[in-house]
Amino acid sequence: MAAFTIVKLLALLAIAGFQVLLAVCPAGWLAWQDACYILLPDKMDWWQAEKVCDRPGSSLVVPDSQEEQDFIWREMKARMQEFGAQSEDDLQLWIGCKDVDNSGTLSCNGVDGDPIYKNWWGRDPDNIQHICVRMAETFNGQWADIDCSYSKYAACEMHVSRVSFCMPTDGDGHCPPHCLLNHGIKNLTTGVTGCAWACWEEPRCHSFNLWQKKEENAGICQLNSATRLQAAAEDYKYVEDCYFYEM
Repeated sequence: MAAFTIVKLLALLAIAGFQVLLAVCPAGWLAWQDACYILLPDKMDWWQAEKVCDRPGSSLVVPDSQEEQDFIWREMKARMQEFGAQSEDDLQLWIGCKDVDNSGTLSCNGVDGDPIYKNWWGRDPDNIQHICVRMAETFNGQWADIDCSYSKYAACEMHVSRVSFCMPTDGDGHCPPHCLLNHGIKNLTTGVTGCAWACWEEPRCHSFNLWQKKEENAGICQLNSATRLQAAAEDYKYVEDCYFYEM
């Protein structure tokens, strides 16, 4: 899968702290307009797919135009084939929509009310037991409803403008070196942007520490399993050259 290099960091000064927005897709994600997309490597049922994609700024993919539909199906079909999918039965992709009452009125992630764009195939929706929606090669990528318990491929969608992290400040607006101790998950060597993406990609991560001197391009990144409020007060301490960030 093609890798995308994170090349830019946008910094905004906010009242609550120093907020950073990541404007490019992380490694392994595909960019289209203002969003990033990734195919999950394993098949799973609709509920599992929704849970895996449910990260800050991310959800199970929902096309909202024909252009986005065409992009998603073309690119995700190619990646399903890279994972070994060849038959029409294998080439199916969950999307973040449910047809709860079998009326064709959909409930979709991130959409208020019934979405304007739909891409139903033929007679669908056609079965009261079929609630969840997928794209399928059988229907040239158009949508059809099916029982949610079937295992299909799934893709996550992330709008990059919503992925953020912040560095807490003191009362004077300064960023003192502090770290959250005793909640580490794993360590890696990277910069602040790479550390933020690593935290986002790790389901257990809620914050991270970065030991990095100003003149260095990379430092020691520690992913944490808790936020500052979830941890004991004594776990948040002054540590030289260490800075704490929350997702």
